[in-house]
Amino acid sequence: MPVSVFLALVFGCVGAVLMGIGLSRRRASRNWLCAQGRIIASDWGLSTPSRYPRFEWRDAEGNLHMHESSMSSWRHYRKGDPVPVRYDPAFPKRAVIDTPVQRGASFFWLGVLLCGIAGLFLLVELLLN
Repeated sequence: MPVSVFLALVFGCVGAVLMGIGLSRRRASRNWLCAQGRIIASDWGLSTPSRYPRFEWRDAEGNLHMHESSMSSWRHYRKGDPVPVRYDPAFPKRAVIDTPVQRGASFFWLGVLLCGIAGLFLLVELLLN
């Protein structure tokens, strides 16, 4: 198997998985409600064990909820920072800080990029043969 075909398979498979994760996260949170929340704790730095911000928000009925992000954050949040929150009204424990990464858009577009690279490897192989 030519190297370019192997690389196309690797990039294409990883890209497809990332696109699937992105679409799944986006589809799951599409109909969730939005709320204004705030960071209640965020450990960030070389000596800290976690970069998963903890946040709280009030649902439509006024109930207070607290949640730790299931995804690491590239942004350094400080305690008390306001954040937009998206949550499942049927199960408020399912909530995310409303950012493209948390909603899955970044996964989707990274997957598209990797699939595009896979297509370029295949095109190179076709042109060389």
